[in-house]
Amino acid sequence: MTLESNTDKHEQTDATPDSNSETQATAESATPPITDAAAAAGEVAETQTASADDEATASEATTTEEAADAVADEDAAETAAHAATVSSTPAAPKSSLPTKAVAAVLMLAFVAAVFIFIQRSTSKAQSYNLTKHDMEVIFQEIIPPPQQSEIAANADKKKQLLDEIRKLLSVASQAESEGYAQKPDVASQIALQTDLALNDAYREKNPTAEVSDDDVNAYFQSHPNDFDTFLQNNPRFQQQAAGPNREGFKKEYGKLKVMAERARKDKLDQEDKTRLEVLIKRSAVLENAYLSDLDKNADKLISDDEISNYYNEHLNEFEEVRARHILISTQPQPPGPNAKPGEQPKPPSKDEARKKAEEVLAKARKGEDFAALAKQYSEDPGSKDKGGEYTFGRGQMVPEFEKAAFALKPGEISDLVETPFGYHIIKLEERKGGAGASDPKIRQQIIGKLKKDKIDAKIDEIAKNVSVTVPEDFDMTVKPSENPQLPAGHPSVQKQ
Repeated sequence: MTLESNTDKHEQTDATPDSNSETQATAESATPPITDAAAAAGEVAETQTASADDEATASEATTTEEAADAVADEDAAETAAHAATVSSTPAAPKSSLPTKAVAAVLMLAFVAAVFIFIQRSTSKAQSYNLTKHDMEVIFQEIIPPPQQSEIAANADKKKQLLDEIRKLLSVASQAESEGYAQKPDVASQIALQTDLALNDAYREKNPTAEVSDDDVNAYFQSHPNDFDTFLQNNPRFQQQAAGPNREGFKKEYGKLKVMAERARKDKLDQEDKTRLEVLIKRSAVLENAYLSDLDKNADKLISDDEISNYYNEHLNEFEEVRARHILISTQPQPPGPNAKPGEQPKPPSKDEARKKAEEVLAKARKGEDFAALAKQYSEDPGSKDKGGEYTFGRGQMVPEFEKAAFALKPGEISDLVETPFGYHIIKLEERKGGAGASDPKIRQQIIGKLKKDKIDAKIDEIAKNVSVTVPEDFDMTVKPSENPQLPAGHPSVQKQ
């Protein structure tokens, strides 16, 4: 049983741009912090002066524990607390105020001014700036060598990488400035991802390192509530740690914490690679939390008029067709009823399949009943018995099939269409308009599209306005693979 990081990129978030590409390694290996910014929060005391009779009214003033600690003198703190709760008390001459009371009032005024400054400064997004050296470490030490080669050889891939890193750090910076890092669930995820990065760094330096049961027990004696707090803030792990699995999961968690503490003790968190991995992981956690909230609230930003307008402007997206097809497969077919146990039919060659498909196409174009031909020759078990019939919209079939079907006019028969399944002969029977913007399925489809557009626009806006430096000019020398794969037949490759 092991703890694994769990990040969903927006579904996005691989440091490389293509969400289905292996070049996402940067963002997927990511999820933790840059700096654990301690958030100063608190309410600032508000004061008002009464008018004609020189009376002063102090409104309620509350401060955080940090503000209370700032008043070091115990007597002054008591006087300040008393002064902050008095209501409608005439102001005494300055000479009558005890010296400690004056000091306490001045201290509270100072604390209030500091809080105002902090609140104003934290309303602006913080800047996560990378240096040229940082980008070289990310490229050569964090991105796997195969992706390094792709990026180094392709200017567009490099641009995508830079854009993704810039957006990741910008959104994370914005989220941090809005206090996301102080939310218990987000803070817990950041801590987990940081510990995972430190754990990896320590094991890389000490591959034979072990954590004993005594080490784990000592950790939990010093942190008795840590595991329960972790589960409370990470609901996705609660089921894994339920019932008889709890002790095993807790032990793995303890090992992780002990290893992370060792890494900190050895100052591995200060090494460039680990520091940047922690930065990327923290940024991914913050980005996921921020975009998740955007996704939840985006529905409220989409009006019925927007949905109707989108539908009317994109009618072809919701069009459906009813078509028949005959498939001559190039894939292995299931064993026949007379096949011997374990015997697999040999798939036809592409030439054999194409020749057979051309013969069937000739029959169809001579006017033979298409549905009957499909029942006789088609090797698509999903439609064969229905005369090859399917009704579908855009995005539901493989691209080659969809493109050919939507290009036909009713009654037309296609040429041979090759897909990974084999050769298709398609006849278009009917075109159908969409069900309308009020159709629940279509409405949800449009909302999803508009929501994505709004979120993408918000990300672009943040990336434009937040101050983040991602150098474009850095050494892109590809790091050799530690275990290069030698070609078969190479003298160094031993026969098994």
